[in-house]
Amino acid sequence: MRLPSLVAAVDRAFRAALAPGPGDVVLVGLSGGADSVALLDALVLLQRRRRFRVEAAHLDHGLRPGSGEDAAFCRRLCAGLGVPLHEAAADVAARARRERGGVEEAARRERYAFLRRVQRDRSAVAIAVAHTQDDQAETLLLHLLRGSGATGLGAMRARVGTLVRPLLGVSRREVLAHLRERGLEWREDPSNADPSLRRNRVRHELLPYLEASFNPALRAALARAAGLLADEAAHLRTEAEALLDEIARPDGDAWVLDRRGLGAAPTAVARVAIRQALARAGGLARIGAVHVERILALARAADSSGRRLPLPGGREVRYRRGELRLGPRPTGDAEGTEVPGREP
Repeated sequence: MRLPSLVAAVDRAFRAALAPGPGDVVLVGLSGGADSVALLDALVLLQRRRRFRVEAAHLDHGLRPGSGEDAAFCRRLCAGLGVPLHEAAADVAARARRERGGVEEAARRERYAFLRRVQRDRSAVAIAVAHTQDDQAETLLLHLLRGSGATGLGAMRARVGTLVRPLLGVSRREVLAHLRERGLEWREDPSNADPSLRRNRVRHELLPYLEASFNPALRAALARAAGLLADEAAHLRTEAEALLDEIARPDGDAWVLDRRGLGAAPTAVARVAIRQALARAGGLARIGAVHVERILALARAADSSGRRLPLPGGREVRYRRGELRLGPRPTGDAEGTEVPGREP
């Protein structure tokens, strides 16, 4: 029997990224929105043919009054499709306050942490999330407006470890056509119409304008560009990891880099290596391009001995005896200022 077009696209994407074997569990992140409902339905249609098992996971972010209705909808949907559902609730607003970051980023962190927990509990071979071609185009534009490099402009990848995005080659229009054909309902998130959110302005204002004025197939073109940039970013990551193997070593909670080795590396590779070192030494929360550029300038400065660069998250970079130490900042130092000093 011929598969519906969206299901066939999911099948191709899944087999190219991470083909599950007979009896393997595939966990679907289910919000109740159109994209995740279509992805769940597609995998349910495929599970008998490919002989894997589908389960779903829904996290209530606790950000709006109607979130409980989303959870109830997901229960009904999964019951109708015969899919086990795993549920949890999170206080995303509290996490955003605690981390002094945005609510959207806190929600993303909570969601992926929850999916990873369920994956471990259920021994799932893959987590499938429902980002589409439209999401990819929006993400690339958002990163471009922010001034991102190749890594950021590469946007989302089809596979990161066991996380798989089988709908990256599928448009939102195709998603809605599949849902209508299958007679499936979905939930609309009211925040998707909130003009105060930058992604919504890109979705409802910038993309339609660019399509009408420059390229009717812009979303597909942007998604294709993101894929090409992702390949280039993957090469840079490989080069950066090889560089760190040569010039970096752990030192307690910190990482120490050879200044000359870092300074002599090609600029693009050095930037990625710095980000990877920062990720190892406490993570990349609130780290921006300006911090990476300052660290690279410190590595290449002739008179940098004894200088320090404070970093977000209570960290700093200190140059001493030919090495840059990325780690916790001594208590009492202010964030955002450079503290010169002499090498003892």
